[in-house]
Formats: sequence, structure tokens, C-alpha cells
Amino acid sequence: MNFKKYIAELKRRNVFKPAIAYLVAAWVIAEVASVVLPTFDAPPYLMKTLIIILIIGFPINLIIAWIYEFTPKGIKKTETVETAAPTVSNTDHTLGKINKKLAVIPFRNINKENGSDYFSDGLTEEIIIRLSGIKKLEIASRNTSMRYKNSDLDIVSLGRELQARYLLQGTVRRHNDDLRISTELIDVEKDTDLWAEIYSGKMADVFVIQEKVSKKIVKSLELKLTAKEEVALSKRATMNSEAFDTYLKAREFLFRYTKSYLLLAIDLFQNAIDLDPEYAAAYAGMSEACGMLYETHDKNQVWLEKAEETSLKALIYDPGSSEAYGALGLVYYNKNLLDEALISVQKAISFNPDNFFAYWIRGRLYRIMDRDTEAVVDYNKALDLKDDFHTIYGDLQMSYEKLEDKEMLEDTIQRAAIFYPNYLMRNPDDARAHQFYAFTLKRLGRIDEAKKEMNIALELNPNDLIINYNLACFYALLDDKKTAIECLKRTIDNGFRNFEYIKHDPDLYSLREEADFIKLLEGK
Repeated sequence: MNFKKYIAELKRRNVFKPAIAYLVAAWVIAEVASVVLPTFDAPPYLMKTLIIILIIGFPINLIIAWIYEFTPKGIKKTETVETAAPTVSNTDHTLGKINKKLAVIPFRNINKENGSDYFSDGLTEEIIIRLSGIKKLEIASRNTSMRYKNSDLDIVSLGRELQARYLLQGTVRRHNDDLRISTELIDVEKDTDLWAEIYSGKMADVFVIQEKVSKKIVKSLELKLTAKEEVALSKRATMNSEAFDTYLKAREFLFRYTKSYLLLAIDLFQNAIDLDPEYAAAYAGMSEACGMLYETHDKNQVWLEKAEETSLKALIYDPGSSEAYGALGLVYYNKNLLDEALISVQKAISFNPDNFFAYWIRGRLYRIMDRDTEAVVDYNKALDLKDDFHTIYGDLQMSYEKLEDKEMLEDTIQRAAIFYPNYLMRNPDDARAHQFYAFTLKRLGRIDEAKKEMNIALELNPNDLIINYNLACFYALLDDKKTAIECLKRTIDNGFRNFEYIKHDPDLYSLREEADFIKLLEGK
């Protein structure tokens, strides 16, 4: 055997530690015996016998250490690793990538009756965000991890599905101001706990706990951080635990998409800002909420102005805020400042490659620019990162239709037909989801069902601009041009001003040659 490989194998089987421990123990025993035995006038052969036994025991100790591994879960036989010729670099890279990957499994909320899932989920997300800044550590995205919330899979199965070598999991118990968080880092390959810790304290200690957990992971995985990464790992978005708690509540409502939830999120973000006027993340969240409210429900310019104001405020306190740049991109998109919008979302993605919101906005920008091939890439990326963001199914269908990619269009329609009924069972008041489901049903030729879903959406939000805009699109697709133009005129008269979007919306292509449609666009 090659000497270096032999040493590496000894290290892998943890032979050195028990060998050193045995030698130290044997030396102590011999020293004690050399003092004690003469005191009792023991015959000389006893000392010789003891020395011989200790010498014989040494190789036996080495053999046992070579064959068996002592773990927190008991004694296990060490697995043999076959020696093989070096493989191509691509295989080495893949194996190394899997072995270093970490997944943070959503922390389990112990006290369900308090409705504090938002806190345990938020804590999980905050730890993921902290660790995501470490270049040498590959970490599963938030959306990927959240799919395994309350999963019944065993550790090995979780690791296999996530392709992760290490898993961090834990529980959160919170009662009023008291906080108890238990965590454990697991080496999936060895099926052993690297460590397990319990942190108890007050809500004000939550930032210290986050930092301790993150640093302990870094230490356990023997990661060498740059000075910048060290600073980022210890960075605190706010020092106010009440503001942090309020912010997490707001995030819970932000992407539930209905108007009432968005308004609730805006109020909560404002509360967080009132508690900490320099809380960049709260300003960024406020900007996202106001931008989404304007984009999807209420075309009052107040929301667009508020979105711009708060995104810029967020960037004052945190120039590297991906969320703020993403929200600013949505503002510029709605102002038809396409170059500025594209620059903003590019920055958002550069600061956080897992920002699904930024990919979605960039996809919409590409569609307006007639770059649908690039748009579908971004839409699919956004859907991978957040699989319940239902708006994207509609966006994908429009782009694939424009690209005349029948195979991918059919695939997207079938996926949407499965997604929407399940989503609407959990969110029956989401009018936009009912409308997007209606479009999907229409494309499947189920017209009566489509009309039913569209009527449900109208009943939920009869005065909503976007609902009425989508109604115009629906009738245009049914080739009822007169009704479609009437709905579109009503929408524009009530404040809808994104004419670039109207021009490039494939659902309205059948109206392009209609004189009344042309007049609507010219009358802007």
C-alpha cells in the first residue's frame, strides 16, 4: 500500500486517537504499578507480567480501532472503502460537492397552539441566509428545505433526496418571552451526530443563538472564512427582538398573494420599522409588499411611490440588500424604465442567487423585450426556488405560446392543472389563483369550468383592476373581442397604465387589428 494512502486510511478509521490514548493509559498504569507493587513486597515477575500484557494489548487495541468505530449511537463496524484508480475530474467534483453540502431542515415548532410556525420557519430561513454567504459551503435553498417541513423521512433518506452530507435540524419552544431552541448537526454519511446543543434564554437572545449555531457549524465543518465572511456571519439586521419577531410575521403574509394579506404584511412591516427605524430588511419587505400590491391588485400610484421610497431607504442601511434591489426592479418595471429595472434585478441576483422574486421580474422584463427564450429560463428558476408562486405558471404559458413551443406549453399546462386545485384547497380566497386556473382550464378545452373559476374570482374581488384586466384576456382568448375590449377599457379608465405589458401580452394578440384596441393604446 502507498504510504500516504496508508496514513490516510489510518486517519479515516480513527486509529491514532485510541492508540495514543492506550499508550498514555499504559504508561500511567506502569508508573503506578512501579510504585505500588514494591510497597506490598510483590514478586518481580508480577511487574514483568503486567508490562508484557500492556505490550500485547497495544496491537489488539489497534486492530479493534481499525475494525470498529465508537459513535454516540454505539459501536459500529467501519466500512471498507475500495481503492480504485483515479476517476475523471467531473466525478471527483460531483462527489466532493455532495459530501460538503449542508441542508437546514425546517425547525419544528413545539407549541403549535400559539400559532408561532412563522417564528420557527423564520429562524430556519435566517440561519440559511447567514450560511449562504460562505462560498466554500454549498447549502440547500430555503424552498428546497421547506419542502421537508414535518417530513417523516429518516435522516439517511433526507440526505439522499437533498444530496446533502450534513443536516441541521432542531426544535423551537417559545412561551411569551421565554425561548428554548434545540439543534443538532448530523453527518448523514456516518449516520452520527456531530453535536447537539440546547439554547435557553429570552427573545432578546435569539440573535446570539443564531450566531452561535452558525459559528458552531462552521467550526464543525472546518471551514476557513474570509474576513468579509466572518463579519457577515456575525452581522445582525436589527438589535430589536420585537422588531425581528414582527418582521418574521410580516414575511409570513407577504407572498400569500391576496390583497388582504398584502395589506396586513404592509402594516406589520411598518410596525417593525417603527420599532427599529434603521431596519433595512423591514424596509425591503415593505417595498416588496407595496410593489406586489400595485402589480397585482391596486394601481393606486401611492403604492408604487411607497415601494420606491422604502427600497431606496433599505439600500441606505444595507447597500447589499438583494430584496431591496428586487423590489426596486419591480418599481422600474411598472414605470416602464426597462434598463433601470434590468440593472436592479441583476444586482439583486448577484447579491442573492436564490432570490426567486428577482428571477420572476427579470423574466417579465425579458418577455417585454421579446426575449422569451431567456424569460422561460428565469421563470423556471423562480419556480424551482418557490414552487407555490402560482403567477409563474401563467407567465410560462404565455411565453411558451409566443415561442410556439407546443411540447413545453403542454407540459406547463398539465403541471398547472395539478397545482391549482391543490393550492386553492389551501387558499380558497386567492382570486388571482382562481383566474390563472381558469386560463389553464380554457387551454385544456374545459370552457364551462374555466368560466366558473373566473366568476369565483370576480365575486371575490369585483373592483380589482388586475382581475378585470385578466377578464379582458380571458374573453380575448375565447374570441369574444367586443367584451374583451370593454373589460380592457374599464381597466384602463380605472388606472391601469402598463401599456408595454398590454402590447406584449399574447392573450390579447387577437385584438391587435381591432380599431377600438388601437385607439385604447393611442389614447394613453
